[in-house]
Amino acid sequence: MSFDYKKSKENIHDILTNKTKVEKRSIPKNDAEFTYDNGIKSWIGAIFIDIVDSTSLFKNQNEDIISRVIRSFSSEIIDILKSDDNLRKLGLRGDSVYAVYSTEYKSDLLSIFRLAYKINTFMKMFNVILKNNQFPEVYAGIGLGASEDLVIKAGKKQSGYYDLVFIGDAVVDASNLSGEANRNNLGSIAMSNVFYNNIIEDLKKENPKYESWIKPKRDNGYGYDSAIKFYHCDIIETSFNNWIDGGMK
Repeated sequence: MSFDYKKSKENIHDILTNKTKVEKRSIPKNDAEFTYDNGIKSWIGAIFIDIVDSTSLFKNQNEDIISRVIRSFSSEIIDILKSDDNLRKLGLRGDSVYAVYSTEYKSDLLSIFRLAYKINTFMKMFNVILKNNQFPEVYAGIGLGASEDLVIKAGKKQSGYYDLVFIGDAVVDASNLSGEANRNNLGSIAMSNVFYNNIIEDLKKENPKYESWIKPKRDNGYGYDSAIKFYHCDIIETSFNNWIDGGMK
């Protein structure tokens, strides 16, 4: 079927003249509540897990090895990301796995942070298994973002081709920070200022050491006279890590 540019002009006009009703509430679990005439303004949290320098890592590996490593990496991380009931979108982008969550409360962001350090610990286990089976080890940068976003359904009416689009900083920040984390002496988990500011007080109530465990990355290195770009850490899940150190039996 050829592209009808005259019909396209009419479609664009119809969409632009049809006002969108925006509600301010949590993101529903069911996509059916989204139409092409509404939108939801809501707080969301996003997490991206990106393989560090994957191009160089797999440069001299055959396709079979690469396929098995990427499949096992993505399979188990998806399982971790799916364990939170606030999950609203889950996907793969290149060699990255990402997820978006509805975060109506600060405790919801804390839950995403716990997913991040569980994944950080998983990567340690994953590399032990890879090494034992003579596969190349892989490392990941984990990025976390949070913002109040406009969420809309975008695509083509009656075509079945659509997706939820998150218009705001959370997804962009998480994606960008996953490319910073675990590189240049930074921790494997990096989070935006907004994400950090919404979880740190509750974390300190659990353990005051969180304030020193999570470090600022400033515009000009680590000097206190420059603005904070983001925060980073290398926190792990203790019981999981102890099991790995104990031989995983």
